[in-house]
Amino acid sequence: MKTQKLISIIVPVYNTAVYLRRCLQSLVEQVYDNIEVIIVNDGSSDNSEEIIKSFVTENNNFYSIEQHNRGVGAARNTGIREANGDYICFVDSDDFISSDFCSYLMHVIGDADIAVAGRRKYVNGIYKRSKTASEKLEIDSINAVKCVMMGKYSTRPVWGKLYKRDIIEKNFFDEEHIFEEVRYSVDTFLVAKKVVMADRDLYSYCLREGSIVTSDSNRRIKDLTLAFEYVFNKLNEKKLLSECRAEVIIWLSRVIVYNTRIFCSEKADVQIFKDFTGRLIKLYDEMGGLEEFYCNYLMSDLLLNDKQFVHL
Repeated sequence: MKTQKLISIIVPVYNTAVYLRRCLQSLVEQVYDNIEVIIVNDGSSDNSEEIIKSFVTENNNFYSIEQHNRGVGAARNTGIREANGDYICFVDSDDFISSDFCSYLMHVIGDADIAVAGRRKYVNGIYKRSKTASEKLEIDSINAVKCVMMGKYSTRPVWGKLYKRDIIEKNFFDEEHIFEEVRYSVDTFLVAKKVVMADRDLYSYCLREGSIVTSDSNRRIKDLTLAFEYVFNKLNEKKLLSECRAEVIIWLSRVIVYNTRIFCSEKADVQIFKDFTGRLIKLYDEMGGLEEFYCNYLMSDLLLNDKQFVHL
């Protein structure tokens, strides 16, 4: 009988006790037999540690690591260093996966380097939509990066993917900034020869108030700008910018819109907004000018009145 390849599932945890049992139970229920679960408790101050200990005690393939709070990127890096698997995946502690998550991704990955699970999205517990390919897709490295920039499928996050170990070993997470997943996804796609998009909802992404991506407006404006610039410079360095210029411009427009929405609807610092969004607008201009279609897109997408727009 052929031995199944080992899959390491890395779960970073920080103060998610309310959701943690649901997450870890979904890992217990995997129909794929050969997995190890590495839970990295990143200095939680709630009762996450107790929940983790109970699952580690009851499941001999569950392991826990305690560290001082250093952020989700550092927690994932710790997990990577401890992982023994032939394949590695990440599951966030407030999310959960289908029982066939591991088995189905192993089924579709074949000779590809990364398999991307379809996913369901919930906002404050309410189902919003699925972001899943209608059929299994096999694409190359640059087209996977284009999917990240266009927000297609579930390519931007690192959770919900199955990585071959050698892809992971070449990359570690930025530990200083949020939106580190965009950087990591682009970095890993660029070293992959083939990427597979699964045609089944396997990952349940649960967006909630108080999560990193819904808090600290100034940091979101700053770090999203830095993430975009990182990807832009990476593509420029590898001489791939001209090949995906259209996707870069569309993504750049959306980042400017996103930052402007934050500034208009939240208490963001005026100078931070001007400095970082100004850098993006300058870059847009350098790439081809502030064409009329962009101005129309910005105005219609923001739905701002004249007074608000002049104020900006």
